[in-house]
Amino acid sequence: MKVVKVFGRGLLSMKTKRLVEEKTETFEILEDSVVFQEAIEAEFGVFKATSSVVLGSRIGARGFRYYTSGWLFNTSRKFLSEKRVLSSELPLVPREYHLEIDVPGSGLMELPGYRLKNGVLLLYITPRYTFSFPSDVLNAGDLKDYAQLSIKPLENGFEGTITSNLEKADYVSLEIMGKIVEDQIFFGSESGKVKYEFLPEKLLIISHEKTLDVPKLQKALEVVSIVSGHGDFVLRLKVGKAGKEMRFSVFLPGE
Repeated sequence: MKVVKVFGRGLLSMKTKRLVEEKTETFEILEDSVVFQEAIEAEFGVFKATSSVVLGSRIGARGFRYYTSGWLFNTSRKFLSEKRVLSSELPLVPREYHLEIDVPGSGLMELPGYRLKNGVLLLYITPRYTFSFPSDVLNAGDLKDYAQLSIKPLENGFEGTITSNLEKADYVSLEIMGKIVEDQIFFGSESGKVKYEFLPEKLLIISHEKTLDVPKLQKALEVVSIVSGHGDFVLRLKVGKAGKEMRFSVFLPGE
């Protein structure tokens, strides 16, 4: 299991960092649980947060803009408690999660885990997926400009081949769309292979409810952009400006 500590900068981050470090000295991280030296009070639930760019560098003409980096974010945070726990061992039972990160650091997270009494968060990601597609083929365009995606599910994602014939259109693109983030998988004028993987490694994220947000998690995970997790997603295949979409689902095996 990979352990990721998320802090940030500023006075509040320094104070919460001390709280996290004081608490992390009192427990041991196992593969499927966190074990403390004595019983502690905690809440189990889901931490939800969204971040959107308020100020940052951008590209685009009038009427269109796309942020390439964020300097100031509007963030909302909420821990939805499901039950209270009094135990020396906090099990990391496989649960669904959802994570979307865009290039400038905007996006959302819905992560299961524990909130301790001092606000310290022990959140985790379980990379177990079953991909369910309604078809193994997605077509877009017409007789003059068309593209076809053949798709095959993998353990942590999917792969496929894009074949195309372009007369007027300049490009073919393929995107995966989450709730608020679109991540580009393919862009080009020729046929090619595609592959997209969700997070493949089990993660334990240690942070604090007052400071954890999408931009800080993006830096800690060292990712530029990603759409990952469980739930409903959309693949959008475009030939120039014309496109077709395919909705698919990802769930935990056995559910």
